[in-house]
Formats: sequence, C-alpha cells, structure tokens
Amino acid sequence: MIKLDKFIQGINNKDPRAWKELYRFYYGALCNYSSSIINETSVAEDIVQECLIMIWKSDLNFQNIKILSSYLYKSVYNNTLKYIRDKKVEDKRKSEWSSTLSETEDDIFYMAAEEDVIRKLRAAIALLPDQRKTILQLSLEGYSVQEIALQLEISINTVKTQKKRAYSFLKENLKQYFSLLLLLGILK
Repeated sequence: MIKLDKFIQGINNKDPRAWKELYRFYYGALCNYSSSIINETSVAEDIVQECLIMIWKSDLNFQNIKILSSYLYKSVYNNTLKYIRDKKVEDKRKSEWSSTLSETEDDIFYMAAEEDVIRKLRAAIALLPDQRKTILQLSLEGYSVQEIALQLEISINTVKTQKKRAYSFLKENLKQYFSLLLLLGILK
C-alpha cells in the first residue's frame, strides 16, 4: 500500500519516475481500450498520448489508484468518442466540398465548351454573305420569318430560302457542333 501511495504522490507531483511507471503500466491497456472502440491502432495511440499529456499539464491530484485508473479510462473513452464525432463531421464536410467542387468543375467545363461552340458559330456566321448573315442573326434574336421579311423588305420565300441556305452552310462547316448548337437552343 505504501508503494501505491508513493506512486500516486509521484503522479500528483509530476515525478518523471512515477510517470514513467504510469506510462509503462497503463499505456498499452489504454491503447487497446481505445482501439477496441475505433479499430485504428495509430489513432488510439495518439488519443492515449494526448490524454496522458493533458493530465501532465493539468493541476489534477488523485487520492488513490482507483480514482487515477477511472479517470484515465474515462478520459480515453471520451476523447475516443470525440475523435469519432469529429471524424464524422470532417468526412461529411469533405464529402459536401467534393460534391460542390465536382458540380462546379462540371459547370465550368460546360460553360467553356458552350463558349467555344458559340465562338465557332460566330466565326462561321461571319463567312456568310451579308443578306444571309442578317437574316440568320435576326432569326437568332427571335424574329419570325414574317417579321424579318417586313424589316428587310423582302419576300417571305426569300427569307426562308436564305435561312435554309445559312443553316446548310453552318451544318456543313460546324459538323461536329451542329447538333450541340441545336441542343443548346442557339439555333432554332
């Protein structure tokens, strides 16, 4: 009993020899206890190490070995549960961030692809004869065949013919992009 009293007194007074004994006697058992909860040996070792350091830095005084043992196991248990909780929160945050990042990357990719297709469309439209170009641009702005004919003072059949020729030209020059332009609703 005197030996245990000296040991507890050494722990309370931060005697390195007593702490060395504490470490030797409890470390493995506490690691096994924590590891049985989380199944991660290296994390369990870190948790136990942190608990022992926390006690070393504290002003805690233990009356007997039973109180010390109880405190050590309770401390390791609580810190193991805290690790599990924090890991779940972190995993959820990472998952949400990853999902957001993936959506953002997809949006950026589609925006870049759409912009590239529109740039190619503008370049192809620039190659059209003036009247055909004007008819196509008015059509893209949402004007009907009748409105374009009135605005340009030409027949409806001329508008239809020029529009059809413009689409044929674009279809030929933008082969791989034409269906995408239709899908994006740029060409109607």
